[in-house]
Amino acid sequence: MSVYDEYLDNLKGWRIRKALEIVREKKEEKLEVIKRALQEKDPLVKKGTLYIIKKLAMKKELSTNEIRELMPSLIRLLDDKDESVVLQTVETINAIINFMDLPEDLSSELSDVLIGIVENKPEPINEYAAEGVATLGAKIIMIARKIFSWIRGILQGKSTKKKVSALRVLREIVTRTKNEKIMEEAFNLALDVLNDEDPVVRSTALKIIEVAIDRREFLSRESLEKASAMLGSSSIGKETKEKIDEILQGREEKKVKTEVSVKDYSVEIIKEMFEREQHMAVLELAKSDYKVLQLVIRIFLSEDLLTKLDALWVISNATSYIKIDDAMKIIPQLEEFLLHYNPWVRSTSAKVLADLALEYSSIMEREISKALELIESNDEKLVIAGIELADALLSRIKNIGFLREVMKRLIRKDRLPREALDFIKKYESYIEELEPEIKRQISIKLVNSLVGEP
Repeated sequence: MSVYDEYLDNLKGWRIRKALEIVREKKEEKLEVIKRALQEKDPLVKKGTLYIIKKLAMKKELSTNEIRELMPSLIRLLDDKDESVVLQTVETINAIINFMDLPEDLSSELSDVLIGIVENKPEPINEYAAEGVATLGAKIIMIARKIFSWIRGILQGKSTKKKVSALRVLREIVTRTKNEKIMEEAFNLALDVLNDEDPVVRSTALKIIEVAIDRREFLSRESLEKASAMLGSSSIGKETKEKIDEILQGREEKKVKTEVSVKDYSVEIIKEMFEREQHMAVLELAKSDYKVLQLVIRIFLSEDLLTKLDALWVISNATSYIKIDDAMKIIPQLEEFLLHYNPWVRSTSAKVLADLALEYSSIMEREISKALELIESNDEKLVIAGIELADALLSRIKNIGFLREVMKRLIRKDRLPREALDFIKKYESYIEELEPEIKRQISIKLVNSLVGEP
């Protein structure tokens, strides 16, 4: 049996570890085996091979020349008809970017490829690609400036979806960079977007500014003063302006210092900090080092209810930092918590889901569907959970189409719970923009609810 056939046999038999051992041992044939496997029609073979490339990159077992040789095969898979193959290809490229020291020309080539994915591919593929672009832009100022130029071009267009995708890259750069010049230019670009006519785009820009303020050690006083002035004349960001003014006046709360090095943190240490009520310290650590935030997410997904709720508090204050793959991991638990007996848990979970939806379009679509599904239920508890989620979503972004679907479902109810009446009252001005027939039915339903159904 040839080396390739042995590799293929193990891969198709789900013996991935053995297939990985083969390419590690047969170094002279490694690249040919990988490139040939990436041309197979079977998507399982392609995805298995992409996983192996990812593992090799993570262990730095690929050279720069080998990456160059693999690039055409990887780029070709970005147009594969199977979207799961495309997504895994992006994840593999991201691993190469994250774990390998690439020369500037190869980094620039990869940034061009991923920018194309961000601009032209659907969610969640473009959301994963945004992380790769941002990783490169956070490190290399030449690439960062190329990305900023691309973002400005997108912002001159009319597509809200493309603008939000481009700003997602900007947010990731702000989250990751340790280069003062890159941070300053990214921050000032976000400030410019505060004047955009689209409220979704303005809200997205404000989130970027808030993340940058949390990393103010990379910002100049001049930029903070500019931000304060611009937010002072803006219709949004009052709390953010107040925070900036406190920083400028030297009145901000001091960051909590801990005696443990970030690299030494573990789930157990984070839990001990929760027990000592050092939640603010954990939050600061989670914002400054993503590995700590991942530990918090692990605690949130554990079976220990008390520490889950501690973790939920941290997560609720760090949603702008959560990457798409980790966001997808916590969504099922957050949706489950929408039915929790504790009002704080319910409302906080709805808030986190809405914040993540604002960050990622794929999550927005999911949570809109989830809210409508819950409201459609005959179980009042589920209906109330759906209303809470719908409220959290609408309070962050005006969406008349979504509101219309919510109201259609409420109109069909035999009886409206108190939470539904409160919801209708809260969004009365939005409801005025709906069709006359829907408004008439809402009025009838409200009257019947007040006097009692006949």
